[in-house]
Amino acid sequence: GTVSNDGTIKIGEDSTGIYYKAEPTGPNHGLAGGVINAGKIEATGNNAIGITFDSPYNNKVLKNSSTGLIELNGDKSTAIYATGTGSYTALNEGTIKLSSSSDPNNPNVGMFTEQGTIILKNDGTIQGGDRTVGIYGYGAELGATSVTTVGAGATGVYSKGGNVTVGGTLTTGTQEAVGVYYVGTGGTINNNASSINIGDSSYGFVIKNAAGGNTLNSNTANVTLGNDVVYIYSNDRTGQIFNNTVLSSTGNENYGVYGAGTIVNNADINFGTGVGNVGIYSINGGTATNMAGKTITIGDSDPGNSKFGIGMAAGYETSDTGKIYNDGVINVNGTSSIGMYATGAGSIAENRGVINLGGDGAIGMYLDNGAEGFNSGTITTVGSPKGAVGIAVRKGATFTNTGNMHIDSSGGYAFFVAPGGIIKNYGNFTLAGGAKKEFTPGNKPTGKGVSGVEIHAPAKSPTATITKDGIKQPIVEVVNAIGHRNPLSSSFGMYIDTLKGTNPIGGLSAIKTTEADLIIGSEAGEATNSRYILLSGNSQIISPYNNAILSNPQITSWKIYSGALTWMATATIDQATGLIKNIYLAKMPYTAFAGNKPTPVEKTDTYNFLNGLEQRYDMNALDSREKHLFNKLNGIGNNEETLFYQATDEMMGHQYANVQQRINRTGTLLDKEFT
Repeated sequence: GTVSNDGTIKIGEDSTGIYYKAEPTGPNHGLAGGVINAGKIEATGNNAIGITFDSPYNNKVLKNSSTGLIELNGDKSTAIYATGTGSYTALNEGTIKLSSSSDPNNPNVGMFTEQGTIILKNDGTIQGGDRTVGIYGYGAELGATSVTTVGAGATGVYSKGGNVTVGGTLTTGTQEAVGVYYVGTGGTINNNASSINIGDSSYGFVIKNAAGGNTLNSNTANVTLGNDVVYIYSNDRTGQIFNNTVLSSTGNENYGVYGAGTIVNNADINFGTGVGNVGIYSINGGTATNMAGKTITIGDSDPGNSKFGIGMAAGYETSDTGKIYNDGVINVNGTSSIGMYATGAGSIAENRGVINLGGDGAIGMYLDNGAEGFNSGTITTVGSPKGAVGIAVRKGATFTNTGNMHIDSSGGYAFFVAPGGIIKNYGNFTLAGGAKKEFTPGNKPTGKGVSGVEIHAPAKSPTATITKDGIKQPIVEVVNAIGHRNPLSSSFGMYIDTLKGTNPIGGLSAIKTTEADLIIGSEAGEATNSRYILLSGNSQIISPYNNAILSNPQITSWKIYSGALTWMATATIDQATGLIKNIYLAKMPYTAFAGNKPTPVEKTDTYNFLNGLEQRYDMNALDSREKHLFNKLNGIGNNEETLFYQATDEMMGHQYANVQQRINRTGTLLDKEFT
């Protein structure tokens, strides 16, 4: 028989509005019938079920009709529960409303079945709150006129197998909500929705079955992503994803398609708006192709916060691989963004189409950690961006060019080659606007010398030596940071406090330049009496700055110099990474400044005084008044030369007639001078 409700049924906790069970035996067991709800079923308590339908037959009807309303205002409740061994379709043509759930592991559910032979279909409206599930089962259909809406942390459709068809309007909330979550094997998910809306920090489609062999076809015409959204994610190594949906962004850190298996992109992806968006990301040994005639457009990066805009990416460091192929067009319009990126041995990036570099610091292809790259197409600048790079290779990566490359860029390069990277060029490249063929980190000497003191830092050497009048000097290493200070910067660079831990100032990526200053402070001199100091790049003092350098690939020329008048400083560069290997500081003899400024006495007197001061430099306890005075002299900046001469005059007594006042200021520093 048939059970119909045209009125109102109100149920409380642990209750069921309509319960229907078709018996497998009896004189009327094979008759047609079922449950039709055309009225209202309302639950105010927890653990309620609107309709329970249990049938072993294929000809029974379970329907919430167009006028039907099932409203669950409690928790841990289900609107329609379909079960039994029959092969039938549970149909919602009306409205199902679910209040928010307190526990995502025991949510309110709109339509539920644990049977793979039952199809759950929504041709009406399912409106779920936070942490709810619209449909939970196997085969599922969202009809062409359906509306499925769920809140934060909720799931529109959760399928354990079978096929899923999405039509109508599908909307999710924020906070890791999911439109369709599929964990089955051998299924097909067809997205034909007229409208898809995904909340921030959430997902459109998720396939979680590493060997599921599933297929996803996305055919919605257009979808716009906000912030931190992944439109399609899959870890299915044997699966296939066909994206025919035009994607665009209004915000930051979105992913278009992020998956394993085979990815075919047959639609434009316009992520030109926003920071750190990624068009396609191939993982778990998968293969992704941007088809001919399709364009991926990428906006800005924020390297200081590791937010990189990338057209196509493959692999993760050395632990994962992927393969990416561009047969279409990739527009790198944003600052410091990347057309194609591949990392890890076994990863491949191949451009068979066109990569356009329009942003300052844009990189056509970036290969790392043993990845391979190939260009048989065209990589070219558009306009004249600053600091553009055609190809960057490092850490055992290999690039082969049989295509065309054109770089018109002030401060730009065709090839950025860190040692360990290999370039094989059989194609054509042209340069304009001041661009150069190749840049290799650490390929220039960084030594310096003043008044007999020299820092010898040969090209490609990770270490340096310091000599005084040709004699090699011992170097004291300062390792641990003492205290902490706020970040400092020059107008286009960073200041390194060589004693206190410092967080480098951010925002360098916003500066449209390929050059920046790296200013080395003399603070390490406070911790030692040595004139010659080493700071390792692995120390807690230098490591934050190496991270900042790594986060600013658009800067290829770091001008390294001392921030103190009386010290020299330089750094050796690790060729494999382009980062600071060691920093060396050498104190300049005070006598280098003798006679440079007129004083009331003979220049020879000034020289003798400064020579005596120099000889006293390393003879003081670190907590003494004398050492404190030397620390003050060390702190005189490059642009404060006048202060040094004023201090010299003061110590020599030229500015104070009172002898006792002079003695109080100079202490016993001048024993040699007076004897």
